[in-house]
Amino acid sequence: MSHSTKSVLLETAQASGLVTTEQLHLALVSACDAGDENTVSVSEVSDDAIGRRLVELEFLNPWQVEQLKLGRSKFSLGPYRILDALGRGGMGHVFKAEHEILGRIEAVKVLPRNKTTADTIEKFRHEIRIQAQLDHPNLVRVHFADREGEIYYFVTEFVPGTDLRKLIRRLGPVSYQAAALVMQQAAEGLEHAHRRGLVHRDIKPGNLLVTPEAVVKVIDLGLAWYLEADIHAAKHGDRLKIVGTADYLAPETIRDPGCIVPVSDIYSMGCTLYYAVTGKVPYPGGNPAEKMQRHLNEQALSPEQLQPNLPPAFVQLVAEMMSKNPKQRPPSAAAVAKRLQAFATEEAIAEIAQAVRTIQLEPREPRNDRNAGQSPHLQDTLTFEDDPLGELDGEGRSSSQGTSPIHAPTDETTPQQTPAYIPVSPAPMDAEAEEVNSGLNRLVMASIGLAGAAMLAAVGVLIWEWWG
Repeated sequence: MSHSTKSVLLETAQASGLVTTEQLHLALVSACDAGDENTVSVSEVSDDAIGRRLVELEFLNPWQVEQLKLGRSKFSLGPYRILDALGRGGMGHVFKAEHEILGRIEAVKVLPRNKTTADTIEKFRHEIRIQAQLDHPNLVRVHFADREGEIYYFVTEFVPGTDLRKLIRRLGPVSYQAAALVMQQAAEGLEHAHRRGLVHRDIKPGNLLVTPEAVVKVIDLGLAWYLEADIHAAKHGDRLKIVGTADYLAPETIRDPGCIVPVSDIYSMGCTLYYAVTGKVPYPGGNPAEKMQRHLNEQALSPEQLQPNLPPAFVQLVAEMMSKNPKQRPPSAAAVAKRLQAFATEEAIAEIAQAVRTIQLEPREPRNDRNAGQSPHLQDTLTFEDDPLGELDGEGRSSSQGTSPIHAPTDETTPQQTPAYIPVSPAPMDAEAEEVNSGLNRLVMASIGLAGAAMLAAVGVLIWEWWG
């Protein structure tokens, strides 16, 4: 194969092992024959044209071509071959990968090397340990964890499909029956976590994956690691941070970041349910501080004013889940799931399944020059770079596993880790609310104690010498 002008794509493609020499030759000749750029010889075909042919011939995917054009030829990590970028979660980048021996497709979450400090490594380990103790069909399961040199990573099941946020942004609100089906499953997964003393703290549409079979998986438990640490900090008077996403934050977590209770997840679920049936967040517009003030002091517009066909019992449930007084919310995620079951129908399964398949069939959006090279990648040195925009162009059709939210003030804001003292002036909680928060905190602490021994036993098989 000859190509008189130096081709970065051809050189890195050959070095990567992703394609054979024969496949490269076929793509090169095909690009020349197609006359993409009025070429008269193989030597004049551009990398862009070759890349398009490699994708059209299904030898490579767009993300792989992007990396090769940027001179990146490393596509392996431990026993895994990296196939695509899925996005970014709370504590790292997420890739679609194939186990070289088992042939199993999985999701690999990697701690970026430029974030590898003693503190972030410990947080990353906590996230892995948290997920390793959970085993529920509506929570993403951990399969493996390891490190390669300075790169720490763990492997979870790969969830094909999309997330609820993307589904609604692209196709619009779903029926209340479909929303109930999705949130019922999410509630069942959260109940499993809550019973083990874990509070998610960032429930939102982007953290709910939906498969083509209408199965829901709750993802991104990275913030749950703060549970034990923040309760300890609260006891010692340390300054805490508000953690979560402003559009879905429970009022009590805004008032007191040390208040880490399961019913806060129920409030976030209520906001997510609201979004699912209306296509709007409860408090659109404004900056994060303004949104948080509205969570504290304003009642959201009733969802039936945006969707008049909602049954009164459904509207009542949303209102209870979004109550500013934790004691007036359903007492547990299990109670939420039970009430949602009354609205979920067989037709809802078909509706969600069809919506997911529709999104999967959509063509991948073309990249633009401004965003070139900003998706997660593996370099020859295994350096993982952050995405400065908080928006990943590497998102594929296959899944949104671990993707970060896109900043959109009228829809969703980016995750907040805001100083505890924000420019709002809420009224103090009444005595009844204070009492329930105190009781729930004691319950969570007790749950942590009971789960501790079980967690150590469950995680033991997954933790290697590098955990320390």
